[in-house]
Amino acid sequence: MPAPSSPQKILVIPLRYIGDTILTVPLIRNLKRLFPEAQIDVLCSKTAAPLLEPCPYLRSVIIEPKGSVALWRLLKSEQYDQIYSLRKSVSLALLCKLAGVPKIIGYDKQRFPFGYKRWGLFLDAKARYPSLKTEVPQAISHLSLLNAAGLQSTDNHLELWATEADHQKIEDIVHQNGIDPQRPMAVLHAASASHGKQIEMSKFTDSLQKLQQAGYQLIATGTQNDHHLYETLAETTGLPLHNLAGKTSLRETVALYQRIQFLLTVDSSPIHLGAAAGVPNVVGVFGPTNHKQWGAHNTQTRFEPVFQDLPCRPCYAKVCEHNNCKVQLSGPQIAQAVSQLT
Repeated sequence: MPAPSSPQKILVIPLRYIGDTILTVPLIRNLKRLFPEAQIDVLCSKTAAPLLEPCPYLRSVIIEPKGSVALWRLLKSEQYDQIYSLRKSVSLALLCKLAGVPKIIGYDKQRFPFGYKRWGLFLDAKARYPSLKTEVPQAISHLSLLNAAGLQSTDNHLELWATEADHQKIEDIVHQNGIDPQRPMAVLHAASASHGKQIEMSKFTDSLQKLQQAGYQLIATGTQNDHHLYETLAETTGLPLHNLAGKTSLRETVALYQRIQFLLTVDSSPIHLGAAAGVPNVVGVFGPTNHKQWGAHNTQTRFEPVFQDLPCRPCYAKVCEHNNCKVQLSGPQIAQAVSQLT
């Protein structure tokens, strides 16, 4: 039996985005090692939840209910001993407090209607949120919440899981799309749901040509909405691009990435999917965001970031007058990074 002071039930609340959910795994794993008898749950968006369903460190993955009242009822009914919240939200911390959670751990930089304040209101233990120009990978920054609670982590690597059914589905997709599983595979993921991270598709042409010359089969991944972008790219370049956009689920994409040797991606969730899946070589193309904070974090992965070294970067401005961090990126610059890893 655990010591009386050990938590019996722990909830981890990551951000809602897919990439942010992946970066929460080291925190979850370390909590399970520290409290092996505890029941650990994660509150997750419906989109990201499938990634954590096979996670061996969790009791359950809970789909976040809509509305504050429904969330408060959930938190109160579950009677958690501790909650680790990775969201900068004073309203969420208040809900946890009103639900009677004895210990709430989170970041001190919380969102108020009138801006940001480093108050850590309603938190029982807090860590300093990383600065805009931090050199620490975000997955490691999340482990500072353990330090805030008086605990120590033992590792910080990323990992994800795919089921046998996921692997079998990828076997079928590879066969149906004429991909040879015995030859090296390189994936291009050049689309992002975030407009601020989107890079002009034609800038990847030189890189694809280099990968083809190096003997790689070229594969594209993304959502169904991205399918036509890759079709246009293949038609205009004449490159044999196997377009799997919209054909794989999130976990099936993990299973695919566990097979490939090279990933070329914009700064979006695939960069973390690739790192967690152990892709040996990853090139990440960054616009305004911090490549040291949001790069591919995995000791098994050789990672080459591509970015413009500008005085205004990194930033998270919603509106930019010039977008030079993306406009000035060139196809040859991306191809040079690819050459470093081929």
